[in-house]
Amino acid sequence: MRITRNYRNGLMSAMKANENTSLFRKALSRNRNSSRTAAILNGMNKTGGLGNQNFATNTKNQNFYYDMKYHAGQVEEYANGLADSEKNSIYDKAKESGSTEEIQSRIKSFVNQYNKMLNDLEESGTRADDSLLIQINSLSRSNSQELASTGVTRRSDGTLMIDEKKLAEADVDTLKKVWGSKNSFADRAGQRAGSVEAVAQQNMKALASSNYSNPFSRSNLYANYGTKGNYFNFFR
Repeated sequence: MRITRNYRNGLMSAMKANENTSLFRKALSRNRNSSRTAAILNGMNKTGGLGNQNFATNTKNQNFYYDMKYHAGQVEEYANGLADSEKNSIYDKAKESGSTEEIQSRIKSFVNQYNKMLNDLEESGTRADDSLLIQINSLSRSNSQELASTGVTRRSDGTLMIDEKKLAEADVDTLKKVWGSKNSFADRAGQRAGSVEAVAQQNMKALASSNYSNPFSRSNLYANYGTKGNYFNFFR
């Protein structure tokens, strides 16, 4: 029997994808506490990593990790904006104008995305995400007094809450020290957010590989093509 190049490549792709699916299942099985982990494992076990049901389950979870990646990326972006140390920074502008509204706006946006990122980590429940959640919660706990001086308090679950009146009353020097200095809470939280983003990307790739584990299945290749949040849109 003559084996064509396309047929051989297809077999190699199938072997590689099934290997990725197996590794991802092992990683998830270490932590069965979260509803997200249980849902992923349930979908994979029912179909052995193949089939339309697993495709739908994995696509849903790809969207979850896409959101996690987005929220973490936003935390990193707002953290970088708050760490503005260039000439004519937001803190310099605030001193000149006498208004801290721009700084307040960035802090509010940071807190909003930060809380979403924490919720994502909690729901994911994988070992890597649990480790990152512990690190980030430890960071906010150790900086709780500094954050409180600008009207930002830490809840028992690790999320942050803003007292807008107290935030508006904070002077520029205090805001810069707490949010804009090197190794500030925002600076270090932004670094951790970069790690969250990377882990979410890895989880997306693992799920995408399991979706396309059978290269000869027309439904696997084309069923979700062109829809929002599908495999082809994630890695542009």
